[in-house]
Amino acid sequence: MSLPITKDTQISIIIPVYNEEHNIIPLLDEIKEKVSTKYIAYVIYDFEEDTTLRKMEEIEGKFTNIHFVKNRFEANVIGAFKTGFEISETKYMVPIMADLSDMPETVDKLYRKIQEGYDLVIASRYMSGGDKIGGPKFKKTLSKFMNSMVFHLTKLPAHDMTNAFILYRKEFIKSIEIQSTGGFEITLEIIAKAYENNWKIVEVPTINRERLTGQSKFRIIEWSLNYLYWFFYILNVDIQKRFKQNPINSSSGHFSATKIKLDK
Repeated sequence: MSLPITKDTQISIIIPVYNEEHNIIPLLDEIKEKVSTKYIAYVIYDFEEDTTLRKMEEIEGKFTNIHFVKNRFEANVIGAFKTGFEISETKYMVPIMADLSDMPETVDKLYRKIQEGYDLVIASRYMSGGDKIGGPKFKKTLSKFMNSMVFHLTKLPAHDMTNAFILYRKEFIKSIEIQSTGGFEITLEIIAKAYENNWKIVEVPTINRERLTGQSKFRIIEWSLNYLYWFFYILNVDIQKRFKQNPINSSSGHFSATKIKLDK
């Protein structure tokens, strides 16, 4: 049974879960307290044995705008994102992690910013005013380095391209085909395709916290090649954009860039 969407409901909050029994109610309480923009939230789970579902009855009795939905695609975070994107009926959509790492109060900042005419607004840990608190030092250092490299090598206007906390305009998401098959590289893919198609990208600062309970689903080794693919995809797009804007002429004629083929 779907929840009614009123005309003033602006945002669909997509919450992928995997055994988040101890985090889900604190997260929903925090969202309710700190998000003033009218929203509906979808808790996306993969399987019936997920411990998060132990709290479903309590949640549905406490909240009127929360809906549990089983993943309709592959049983991973990508499938959860795709499910949320497919069922959302609002103009804007934003994934929030169930592990309490995202700051819900940032949602209102994202919403205000997208009203200025942007297509996606990134909650950035690495721009001025943002931060990442806690977590493995190696993971944080690698993430910050890779994001910084792409920011300085390209004209993509974002310091943080690997944070999944992004507010999307629905019409943009509906216009792209998601290729990712691993995990959170889906975020990088979406940003890459937004940049490629000249959609308007901007960021606002946020604070990201390390989860307090449960185990992280992030697989840095397993997903590393997928991340590298989309990093190079962005670099390739940027090269094409630069040559289109600044063609090189020589005495022998016009020189054009050869597109780099990226095969996964």
